[in-house]
Amino acid sequence: MKKSRDSMDEVLVARDGARSSEAQVVGTTQLFSSGGVLRCVPMPTPNPKDPMNLPEWRKWAAIATLSFFGALALSAEAIVGALVPIFVLEYAGIDPKILGSIDISSLNLGSAKMDPIKLLSTLGGPPISKVELISTLPILVNGVASYILVPLSIGIGRRPVLLFSGILAWTGGLWAGMSTSLNSHLAARVFQGFGVGAVEALIPLIIQDMMFINQRNTAISLIGAGQGLFIVSIGLTSPLIITRLSWRWIYYLTGGVGVLAWFMIIFLVPETRWVRTPDELAGKEVYRLRPGETRPRLDYAKYGYRDNKTEFGVFNVKTEWKLAGRSVNETIRATFFPNVLWVIALNSAFVAAISAATQNGAAIILGLGLKFDQLGFVVLPIVVATPFVWLFGGFFADKISNLHARRNGGRREPESHLISLVFPLAAGIVGPMLFAYAGQNADQKPLIFLLVGFFLVGFGGLTMNTLVSVYLIESYPNFAGPVLVTMSSFRLIAGFLLSFKAADWILAMGFIRTFLIYSGTMAGFAVMLPFVYKYGKRMRMWSAGQLEESFGEDRPKEKEMDMYDDGASQRGSTQFVDPRSISRPYDPMRYDGAQPIPQGRAF
Repeated sequence: MKKSRDSMDEVLVARDGARSSEAQVVGTTQLFSSGGVLRCVPMPTPNPKDPMNLPEWRKWAAIATLSFFGALALSAEAIVGALVPIFVLEYAGIDPKILGSIDISSLNLGSAKMDPIKLLSTLGGPPISKVELISTLPILVNGVASYILVPLSIGIGRRPVLLFSGILAWTGGLWAGMSTSLNSHLAARVFQGFGVGAVEALIPLIIQDMMFINQRNTAISLIGAGQGLFIVSIGLTSPLIITRLSWRWIYYLTGGVGVLAWFMIIFLVPETRWVRTPDELAGKEVYRLRPGETRPRLDYAKYGYRDNKTEFGVFNVKTEWKLAGRSVNETIRATFFPNVLWVIALNSAFVAAISAATQNGAAIILGLGLKFDQLGFVVLPIVVATPFVWLFGGFFADKISNLHARRNGGRREPESHLISLVFPLAAGIVGPMLFAYAGQNADQKPLIFLLVGFFLVGFGGLTMNTLVSVYLIESYPNFAGPVLVTMSSFRLIAGFLLSFKAADWILAMGFIRTFLIYSGTMAGFAVMLPFVYKYGKRMRMWSAGQLEESFGEDRPKEKEMDMYDDGASQRGSTQFVDPRSISRPYDPMRYDGAQPIPQGRAF
């Protein structure tokens, strides 16, 4: 039969439930059985090499390694961002070590004295906006990198791309430490930013490859929460490192630890790209289960055991270049999904606010008349925020979404994750205003406003990113890669555009007006949360459609399908229903998710 639609418009997920013939909206799954038993979603295969069948300790060891690498990369960005005043001095021909004995706020610079940004702009070096590219340019490169790294992981597998990214990250850091000019420093940061791009979309994709949906919030939140370890050990001690050694040793330390993280990936993170049918992704009983079992037994006789190639191989999956190319097209098309657009807009404002606060926080610290050794205060709020990121973005979020599923007849809706967004959004809106007050009134030494504001911005942004990543993965499980690329790329690119001139805007408008723009933008998109929560299912129906199950006597009949999942061809038994092929007029805002839909074409 000739296909009249391409893969993005095909419906991707089906409900198992009681094996009814009811049409199912993409992304909705039956998480609990009628008896209240937690079901495996996705459904593992009997193959021992399936990453879903890894022992729990093995999964969490891999996740801990990914979190270690991701947290190191993210914390390095925060630490380097806080060192912008140091780089301003360096490239103005002033040895930053002088700050160990001289209070910069005591310099007699006339009217610029109490404005920390104006103070730095008078030192005679390159434009401060160019120096701040050391902090902001990697954000842009991170976004571009996702467009390359994720399709590449679809084509050749996750593991070689992750290892390649790790090499770029730590070699870029070492290059930055050995750079001899601002331009060389910026080039090194571009190199480093490309490797760090794996944190944004590739690592969440790897986690969804091997974790069930009821565990993903907790797993992904560990990346943001793990930053505290590195910020405490490096960020708070960075002033001493700079005055006793050099700012270059910050790069040497983070690059050296990056090498350690890279070796951990080699030994602890196996290849996770795996072909799954739409029925398996929905948690359906594709394989016969014995009474009381929730997953099939492993069949070693048929599939064999995991071996060294499975555990440590690099190019050990079939290449899928055609599907990798198709994923790029799917990524562009996913940009126009209403719920994805909302996530991008909201996330971009948070990225911009965090970036602007990180760039200028250290300048405020110096402008308050504090000693240089206290510069580490600028990253202290992120340290305090990290356990709350895990608590609210992981532990509580999983509890809330699972409770919501139980009260919904066992059916899990991705929109349940949006409930947990309320508090992080409120924190993200208030944080920039407090931060701005501290910067505008540096003569009053409002340190508490600076720290609390930075805490709220960091907590809100990191927690929200975890929650919306899981929300999009569950909303569109068969093309998790494209939606993650779309979100991470556009939010970082937009965040860069909204923050790379932050210092110039502060000079022109002041702290309060500049940061009110960030708070106002976040508030404007945050008020749309109830609308997305209420109509999110209909948005999924409109953007991806629905399917209707077709069962045999005991299990679905397998047939070959040329369809994109997250990196390999699919096999399944699902009849896809195109909303546009339904005879009656289709209105996504009127569909209530319960009425049966007339059967459409089978692909």
